[in-house]
Amino acid sequence: MDPDARRAAILLAARAVFARKGYHKAGIADIVSEVGVARGTFYRYFESKRDVFQQILQSMMAEVVSVVVPIDVAGEIPPQVFANLDRLIRAITAEDVCRVLFSEALGIDEEADDALRAFYGQALGRIEAALQTGQGLGIVQGGDVRLKARCLLGLIKEPVVQASIDGADLDADQLVTEIHQLLQHGLLRV
Repeated sequence: MDPDARRAAILLAARAVFARKGYHKAGIADIVSEVGVARGTFYRYFESKRDVFQQILQSMMAEVVSVVVPIDVAGEIPPQVFANLDRLIRAITAEDVCRVLFSEALGIDEEADDALRAFYGQALGRIEAALQTGQGLGIVQGGDVRLKARCLLGLIKEPVVQASIDGADLDADQLVTEIHQLLQHGLLRV
């Protein structure tokens, strides 16, 4: 196996181990056993368990961010918003992403906390920019875009986190539909 493929295999195995066992219960022995390499091979590519975890965390964050594509304001906007929402929900409800990003990464150390803060800051920034654009186009109601962005982030993230905490199955299609309906029609009947 060439070095890039070996490194990728170790990352994939570590991702599976962290998702299954959690950061604190997982060890290098679990990772090398999962991938079928010697401990020394692991250390050729990664300095420590923390190092490989940080790289997995960064990879997951990049995966989640990459599924949201810019809206083409010349096209019909609601279907594009729905498509972004669908891709985003599917990305964060993947079992490994959900567990690592929402359960395991927080509180490991300052570096992981900084990475999560940056991730959420980037997410909020993108939502704010989209809301500002929508307000400028007259398709998003007026108001504080920063506060609206935080509410939207919670609306997307919190059902996933709560289902994970409860060990409950979450139907991604149903979540996408419910959030989409809330965005389009609101919550209260007037």
